[in-house]
Amino acid sequence: MYNSVNSLEESTFHAFDETIGLSLQDEQVSQRSTILRVYNYYRILISFLFLFLFLDPNFQRFVGSVNPDMFQKTILTYISVNILIGLTTLFVRVEVLSKTTPSLIILIGDIVCLTLLMSASGGVSSGLANFLIFTLAFGGGLIHGRVSTVLPAIAFILTIYDEFYLFFLDANTLRSFFQAGILGIVYFAANILFQTLSRQLRTRETEVRALEQRSQLIIERMRVGVVVVTDTDQPRLINQSAAQMLQVPGDRLSPKDHLPDILLDKISGWKQNPSPEVSPFTVYDTGPELLASFSLLNEPSSDSDTLVFIEDSTDVQKQAQQFKLASLGRLSASIAHEIRNPLGAISHAAQLLGESSSLDKGDKRLSEIIQNHTVRMNGVIENVLQMSSRQNAEPREVALQDWVGVFLEEFSAGVADELIIETEFLSEQLPIEFDPLHLSQVLGNLYQNGLRYSAKSTGENKLKVICGIDPNTGKTYLEVIDYGKGVDEDLIHNLFEPFYTTESMGTGLGLYLSKELCEANNARLSYSKADTGGSCFRIAFLT
Repeated sequence: MYNSVNSLEESTFHAFDETIGLSLQDEQVSQRSTILRVYNYYRILISFLFLFLFLDPNFQRFVGSVNPDMFQKTILTYISVNILIGLTTLFVRVEVLSKTTPSLIILIGDIVCLTLLMSASGGVSSGLANFLIFTLAFGGGLIHGRVSTVLPAIAFILTIYDEFYLFFLDANTLRSFFQAGILGIVYFAANILFQTLSRQLRTRETEVRALEQRSQLIIERMRVGVVVVTDTDQPRLINQSAAQMLQVPGDRLSPKDHLPDILLDKISGWKQNPSPEVSPFTVYDTGPELLASFSLLNEPSSDSDTLVFIEDSTDVQKQAQQFKLASLGRLSASIAHEIRNPLGAISHAAQLLGESSSLDKGDKRLSEIIQNHTVRMNGVIENVLQMSSRQNAEPREVALQDWVGVFLEEFSAGVADELIIETEFLSEQLPIEFDPLHLSQVLGNLYQNGLRYSAKSTGENKLKVICGIDPNTGKTYLEVIDYGKGVDEDLIHNLFEPFYTTESMGTGLGLYLSKELCEANNARLSYSKADTGGSCFRIAFLT
């Protein structure tokens, strides 16, 4: 089992690494095409700048001074080609623009055109050679590897050739060759420098992107729910666990997605009164109890995002239940030792006393009262012993529809009075995971309570049992509905507390024990007012 889990994790991370590689390649393709588009805007800008300088009489001695006719033809051709290429890049696919060949052709064309413009203006002394530095720097960012170093070599050769040409025309001096040599060094330095910076940036970006995506994977696979909420109560991030707990879509978030109002109220209350305490809440009546803790992502301000951690309290409740049962086990042993034996003696003595012929009617009544209360106290002890000595749940797959029918037959066989129990199944397939012995005990308690209160109000022992699937959670549920008067609003919060009862002869442990058994089987027992006016106890099976 351990090896299979490891192999699954390894295959998951291998597939994830491949996904990272593909996404990074896509991003690099997009970045290179973006750089090329920006460079096209730069080329168009400087071509119009050269045209403006050529047309301005104040700058004619700087640009086009040696060969105005060649400068004019070259600049007009350069502008036309730049505009054409710029328009073409708006319609060509990103994959084509990111290839080396288009960038290489464009950059070599720029070097040739700029060299011609420089030659028509008097060579390196005109200052136009500085624009070649920017072209070669862009080349270092667009083209990677040895191919990129071809660009400064071409620029240097053309610059030297241009200076020889001008020298023979007597348009420059020997000093220009020294400047051309210095520019050649600058050409190579600019190209290599931008190649190195580009390579380092790509490596750092790859590492950061991989780390970011790994972090996203870890957050996505966490069992703890993670939600990031903006100051406008919109979800910025939500992982799978949180999406399942809150019953919201977690695949693609949009501004229309809305978190449960109860969670937003919790966040608003925490912002007004920040505290480290964990806040419990439930999204639906049949859903599990959730625990939420909050924190601000940035410095406290009005527009800070809120980080919310959400946990299912089921595991915490199971641990608390184990400690609780251990304490009850020790308590019940003490009770059995200290109370049960003397209580048995009292009951036996009261029974013998009641059988005495010398007692009058009043004394016999007192003897009956003693026996009744000893029986009641013995019931309390039996329930406590039952809670402390019960074994851990052993859930099994149960077909609820068939099981409820069998249980009703067994339950009816042990009751002398006529029972009217209406059973309704809202779905054909109702599989659950529950310990059958525990489920029998829970339903037995709920049936007995429901029949008793129905008989008090209507004079008939009748119940209604509904089994179906909750549309909100997709989980199976079972409802036991009686026809009594229901529970008063101010008593509902005490309903599942131990030893709490409104009956004079009740022990107050039936509902408490039923709730404990449900939680031990990963289910939830809750109360609501029924349409009949009576009580509705719902068991929500969470597995």
